[in-house]
Amino acid sequence: MPDTLQPYRRLCTCPSEAIRWACILEATAPKAGNVFPGRSFDDLTYRDFIAAADITADCFKNDRDRISQRMLNAVTQVQDTQLTNVNLGIVLLLGPLVAADEAAVPCNVATAIHQLQDWHPLVSKSLSVFDNLDGENIFRAIQSATAGGMGSSESLDVNHTHEHVDIHEAMHLAKDRDQIARQYTDDFRELIFDITPIVSNCIASTNDLLLAICQAQIHLLTRAPDTLIARKNGIKVAIDVQKRARGIDPMDHADMTDFDQYLRSKGHQLNPGTTADMIAAALYLLLRTNPLEKNNE
Repeated sequence: MPDTLQPYRRLCTCPSEAIRWACILEATAPKAGNVFPGRSFDDLTYRDFIAAADITADCFKNDRDRISQRMLNAVTQVQDTQLTNVNLGIVLLLGPLVAADEAAVPCNVATAIHQLQDWHPLVSKSLSVFDNLDGENIFRAIQSATAGGMGSSESLDVNHTHEHVDIHEAMHLAKDRDQIARQYTDDFRELIFDITPIVSNCIASTNDLLLAICQAQIHLLTRAPDTLIARKNGIKVAIDVQKRARGIDPMDHADMTDFDQYLRSKGHQLNPGTTADMIAAALYLLLRTNPLEKNNE
């Protein structure tokens, strides 16, 4: 079966273009309960996601700035043009990945990572050098997006200002209630070794890339409760969504339609947004991981 991602990899000769395509592909796939072409929320459309993809890619392209500054710029510039938080979760995931990518490919012109597992030590190293300034930039990004991803904490609450921010401590405090924060506590091990292979396997099993992304969403929702749903509705509701996803056949149009309508109920409060962010990050990894071609015998 042909590698359906290879044509996109050829377009992604630098991290910023991989960001653009990862975000576009994730937003275009008709995933249940998410915004996609023809299906909007009251305050959010597919065009908003495409605009956010362009802004995010352009902000990360400026490698003269430290990575956390680019993360802050991406979030605040999107906030300046839209009323909703579109790209915060994706940016929080992409920051350490792009830092690792740029360390592996200093010239920034091609991919040099050939296996997914090779990302782990690179991401670990990129996270290890995040200092207080990086923590302040990331906290400001979270605050500007008015996100509740880290919840409240006596020591590091994103709802208040702090003179010094240890981003590692902050993410550790939030790891049990936010899947994105959890990535920072284990050097993105879950994303690299668990989530991205699921997305990759779905892509490998079909010639339809957008359908594969939809399949991956269902597989990931059955794997763990979506933490955005949990934040908005409580963990019990998130677990109920997980249980319902386990009964869905992603190849069955009627199943997917019913599940989509269910997730869109209650004013889109069941939007599995964290799962969407994880898929976008996984797509970035796949677009920037170029497997070595085997010699034909």
